[in-house]
Amino acid sequence: MLPLIEEDVPEFLLQRNTVAYCSQLHVKRTKSSLLLSRNLRFYEFRKKELVHHVDLKSTCLQKLAKELQAYSGPITSFLIRDDVADVSGDSTSYSMLHAAEELPLSIGKFVWLGEHIYVLLKCWQTLLVLQRRSEHGGSFKLIAQHDNVEEYRLVRGPIKYQAYVELHFNNGKRQRTNFQTAASGEVAALGTTAACSAAGFQRLLQRVNGARAELHTQRALTHQDFVRARDLNAFGAPGQRSPLLEEKQLLRRCGDVWTRICGNSLVLGTLLSNSAGSNRPSILHALRPLVRLSSGDGLNFTHRLYELPLQADCQPPEDYDELAQFWACQEQHSTSISWRLATNNAQLPPERSAVLLVRLQLEDLLKLEEQLQLLALYELHGEFKRQLQLQLISLNVTELLEQPELHVPSFKPQTMHQDFLAVIMTQTAHCPLRLQFQSVAEQRQFEQLLESKLGLTGTTVKQESQHAFQPLDEEDFAFGNNCSSSSSSKHPRINLQRIFYNPQTQLLMLHNDPDQHWHIYAHSQSELCLLLRRLLRDLLQLHCNVTLLELHKDECSVPGNAALLLESALRDELQARSQLLQLQPTRTQLTANEALKRVHQLEMSSDLLFTVINSQNQPQSL
Repeated sequence: MLPLIEEDVPEFLLQRNTVAYCSQLHVKRTKSSLLLSRNLRFYEFRKKELVHHVDLKSTCLQKLAKELQAYSGPITSFLIRDDVADVSGDSTSYSMLHAAEELPLSIGKFVWLGEHIYVLLKCWQTLLVLQRRSEHGGSFKLIAQHDNVEEYRLVRGPIKYQAYVELHFNNGKRQRTNFQTAASGEVAALGTTAACSAAGFQRLLQRVNGARAELHTQRALTHQDFVRARDLNAFGAPGQRSPLLEEKQLLRRCGDVWTRICGNSLVLGTLLSNSAGSNRPSILHALRPLVRLSSGDGLNFTHRLYELPLQADCQPPEDYDELAQFWACQEQHSTSISWRLATNNAQLPPERSAVLLVRLQLEDLLKLEEQLQLLALYELHGEFKRQLQLQLISLNVTELLEQPELHVPSFKPQTMHQDFLAVIMTQTAHCPLRLQFQSVAEQRQFEQLLESKLGLTGTTVKQESQHAFQPLDEEDFAFGNNCSSSSSSKHPRINLQRIFYNPQTQLLMLHNDPDQHWHIYAHSQSELCLLLRRLLRDLLQLHCNVTLLELHKDECSVPGNAALLLESALRDELQARSQLLQLQPTRTQLTANEALKRVHQLEMSSDLLFTVINSQNQPQSL
């Protein structure tokens, strides 16, 4: 007899003329022993204590009473066979045990929805299904009886992660069941896992809460292991670390390297931070990327550095772990799009962060069959100038190009900032335009025009401003952070930003409300000027009341023939005014209105050209 069964079953029931078959039952980290006696009684014991029992004399097992009395086979499947017991010695293996399908007696277990436990008792070709009650000391409940059963097994059912029992009969028929009846309680419909009662629902809720707490604990432990592994990889073993700051890796990568495909370009981006503290400041100079192949060759690329927004008190972010989490859960943050180009000669001060963007041409990557290595190079200036490097990613370009639709900018809340930075990385022309309408309805009419005629798709970015504002220079990309006279209000203000993007033309427009700033990004200056001309023409067709039209200085280049264009526009305007004054009184009112509308269109065209030319000659815009 097995020692584990001897611990549970009383000794008087373990006699060979009393017991027919026994097995063990494991339920929710508890162990008990099941025993079938030769007098057709079935018991469950735990630590010599009777847990459940049932009398099987009134079942179809009564016709097998003589066979049970005369049964002389193994009483459990975990005993060594008699033919190998003498030669086994001290070594045993699974092949020495009795195969479960060869024994005429077997005991199985089936659990339904984690609550109902069934014991499957098979004697030769007779199968009894007993339900194990939850109360202690109760009797088993007979659920079903089947004859001519060849075997049974667990199969996949219609409910996810819930198995069913499939019975195989001697005549070849099969039956799939879960042993649920109307008397056992209301069972949820297929595809649902609703609890049968309030008590069952509470138990399920407690189980979910326990699993959630365990998940949070494992996540925290995994994060700690990741931090220790990252420190070990960056600085080496604790016994080999040097106290000298010059021998440590100051540049740190926060988060993963993300990829975007914009037109015919591949953009790689990642967040880098200077981990040097303010007590021993070390500025990272000449921060730049390096793209190399496994063969040692290089690729042509362009790169930019964008600085992260400062905090409300104009201080840099201090918690680098929060910065790394920022990319993964941006929809939970109230952060506006306020990136700006790094203008400090690729320098990264202490406790500051920046986003490194690298742009590659897809035509250079189409026939590439090797790994692409992306590294970050930087210099430390002191008594000696030293150049260090940080390996960022090993990228398999072939797998990336097999599914390019997964890397196209979508401007979802989870990837809003990555998509915006990737698109402006591929644009060379930028023009900030301040356009203010007299009413909100006219502004919405203008936005509908952008979506219908230019094929732009609008996305809203909402942010609740705080009392403190971030000061930025006029030349920076400050979208939504400009201070005004109303910024001293005691109540927070809701800032709305809308992004309009056309994936075919790669045209991007960022609208900041309530400052009414429109930032337009295009591939070239000529495309940008044509777009501005078309927008002004559409404004005239919409008959919108524009109260402010202003171009920021030094942001939109002036074409070489701007003076000639202004002269031609003034001549056209003068000629239209002359024709308007020469109209005879006998003409209809409709003809006069069309002539006046023509004059207003030419006035706006000449005013725009004058504003563009004057923006580079005067410190302020008109």
